[in-house]
Amino acid sequence: MGNEQVVLLMNGLLSSLPYLGKYLCALASSVLADHLRRSGKLSTTTARKLFTGFAVGLPGILMIAQAFFGHDRVWSVAIFTIALTINGAVTAGYLGNGLDIAPNFSGTIFGMANTLSSIGGWLSAFMVGELTKTHNTYEQWQIVFFILAGVYIVGALCFTCFGSGELQQWNARVEAPNGALAREEEPLNDKTEKA
Repeated sequence: MGNEQVVLLMNGLLSSLPYLGKYLCALASSVLADHLRRSGKLSTTTARKLFTGFAVGLPGILMIAQAFFGHDRVWSVAIFTIALTINGAVTAGYLGNGLDIAPNFSGTIFGMANTLSSIGGWLSAFMVGELTKTHNTYEQWQIVFFILAGVYIVGALCFTCFGSGELQQWNARVEAPNGALAREEEPLNDKTEKA
């Protein structure tokens, strides 16, 4: 195996480590959260807030560390691997929250959340491009990491303060005055004739 192949192999392995860690953390945190909820040790709201605070807040703090230690390749890989691994715990945090608060609308909630996060992904790529296009320096990248840390930490604090895992009243089916379902909630595939 030549040097180029070894470099490519190492690059591939190091690039996959954070995602392997995230996958394993997602599995472990989901099992732990379910156990804590089933045993009555944590309510749904507390579990969602705890795991979101951990999975989003701690990577925010690690991005601050990345801003100061990211110039070293080993530190940079280690910090990103740890941050993304910890971020896997979002599966026990906010990721399943739409199903908790409104199972009748969870698909809509998840679709809206994914749309907003896609916009955020586009904006972050644009921001990084604008910050680094003329001066691709470590100092410019520090600004990127500080902004990322702020977004992570503010997001964790917002969900921890305002999030809920309780079923919301707006999840209930709407009934017409005569007790029948409102027209927009009638099944589309009902084969019985309506009078």
